[in-house]
Amino acid sequence: MRIYADSSFLVSCLYPADLHHAPARSFFRQYASAEWLTTEWSQFETANSLRQLCLASRGPKPMVVESIRRLFKHWHTRGPFQLADTEMSEAIQECQQLSAAHAAALRMRSADVLHVALLEQIVPDLFVTRDADQFALATQRAFPAQLVA
Repeated sequence: MRIYADSSFLVSCLYPADLHHAPARSFFRQYASAEWLTTEWSQFETANSLRQLCLASRGPKPMVVESIRRLFKHWHTRGPFQLADTEMSEAIQECQQLSAAHAAALRMRSADVLHVALLEQIVPDLFVTRDADQFALATQRAFPAQLVA
């Protein structure tokens, strides 16, 4: 099974203090033998989102976040994650089409649309997210998706 997880799920899965860490890790363990796919976009957005946690009151120290980022990177060389080959210009064209087709009816943050647009290239067996709006867009496009809340 090939699973593409967006950054909302990945942050929850990687950061133990996240409020949704337990359900994310439980889901991750349930599919431990799956091939977990990432993109350059999801890797960047995950690392950036983790770093942004440092700005919150009682947020993690930067060195804690850096150790989590290194673990995530390590899981790409010796673990369940694999970088999927994608073409960003194609993804942006798909974003334009998704926006034209759905933006007047669905809430669509640009970063979320990009994740769904990348699904066209990755074609995973399952898309996993914690974002209800992103889930709605993915299912509207007939991608198998799981909302992990």
